[in-house]
Amino acid sequence: MEGRLASCVGFLDHVTVVDASRLLPGGYATMLLSDMGADVVKVEQPGLGDYMRATPPTRGGESPVHATVNRNKLSIGLDLKSGEGKEVLRRLIRDADVFVEGFRPGAMKRLGFSFAEVSRINPRIVYCSISAFGETNRLSQTPGHDINFQAMGGTLDYPRRAEVPLLQLSDMVAGTLAAVAILGALVGRKEAVHIDVPIVQSLLSWMVVPVSAYIVTGKSPSEGHSLMFGSTPYYNLYRTSDGKYIAVAAIEEEFWRNLVRELGVPQLERKRFGTAAERKGVASTLKRVFATRTRDEWARLLVQEDTCATPVLSIEEALNSEWAQTASMLLRVKGDGVVLNGPLRSSPPMRGSAFRPAPSLGRDTGAIMKGLGYSRADIERLREKGVLE
Repeated sequence: MEGRLASCVGFLDHVTVVDASRLLPGGYATMLLSDMGADVVKVEQPGLGDYMRATPPTRGGESPVHATVNRNKLSIGLDLKSGEGKEVLRRLIRDADVFVEGFRPGAMKRLGFSFAEVSRINPRIVYCSISAFGETNRLSQTPGHDINFQAMGGTLDYPRRAEVPLLQLSDMVAGTLAAVAILGALVGRKEAVHIDVPIVQSLLSWMVVPVSAYIVTGKSPSEGHSLMFGSTPYYNLYRTSDGKYIAVAAIEEEFWRNLVRELGVPQLERKRFGTAAERKGVASTLKRVFATRTRDEWARLLVQEDTCATPVLSIEEALNSEWAQTASMLLRVKGDGVVLNGPLRSSPPMRGSAFRPAPSLGRDTGAIMKGLGYSRADIERLREKGVLE
C-alpha cells in the first residue's frame, strides 16, 4: 500500500493487514502481527468505532483494553454500507497481504466482501474469518461472546460450579490460532487463501488433557480425577497460615525429594506413590505442614530450591513481581500510559521500531486516503457525506 508508515525492519516488515473485525479475537490476532512489524489498518465504523474503545474499566474515558490490543495500528473511519466506502475498502484490499473479519458468516458477503469477491480483487490475499462456530457449522449464525464460547466449549463446568471466568480464554485462543494460521499462509502462498477460525472449536482443541481424560473414562474429568486434576499429593494446591496458597508440582523424583526435605518431612520421600489411602495420608501431612507458615515464607524457602513449588499470586502480585518487572510485562507507551506487553523476545527484535499508541477513531484516515490516491477535495467530500471519519 502506498503511503504506509515507514518502519525499521521487523519480522513482518512490508506486510500490510486490513483488519475489519471488532472486539478481542480479531483485534488480538492483528495485535500479534503488528507486534512483529506488520502495518495494520483498522477499519472502523464512523461515530462508533471498535466496541473495545469503551470496554471497562476506562481511564480518562479511554479503555486500556483498546490501548493494549490496538497498539501500533492505523485507524480509518469508513462506512462500509455506502458505495463509496466499499470502493475505499476495495482499494485497501488491492494492495494488502491479509484481510481479517470477525462477523457472523454471511455478513461480509452481504457487504460485497466475501472470500470469493475479495480474492478477485487481490488474487494473493490471505483472508481470515473468525466466528463463533465457523462458516459451515449448524450453529454458525448463533451470536455470543467469550462467556458463551467458554460455556459451549466445556471450560466453565470445572471444578465445582460454573463461575464467570477471569480470563477471556476463548477469544484469546482464537486470536492466537488466527495469527498462527495467517503466518503459515504468508510463508508459502501462491494464491488466495481462506482461513476459517471457529472460536468454540479453537478453545476445545486446547483442552488436550481434559479431553484425553474423557476419551479414557467416557466421563468429564472432575477434581481429584487423576494426576493433572489433583489426585496426588505431589501435584496440588495447599493452603498456608495466612489463607493463601502454594502450588506444588513435584512430579519428578528429585523435585519431590527436595520438597519434602525443605518441608522437614523427609520420611515422605518414599511415599510419593501408594494406595489411595496412603496418598490421602501424605496429603494430610502436607496440609498440616503448609498451614504452619505464610505463603510468602514458604515461597522464600522453596522457590529457589528445585522443588516445583510456587506461590499462588493475584493479578496485582504477578504484575508487580520481580520476574514480571524484569520481563517488562507492563509497558509505557507514549499517549496511552501503561499497557500489557507481549511475552516474546527475539534477537534481532521482531519489531524494528518502538511501540506506537493505539489510534483514536479515524486518526489516520487522511494519510491512508492520500496513500490510496484520493485528493484532499475527495477526502473532505467523503467526510461531509459521513463515509469517512
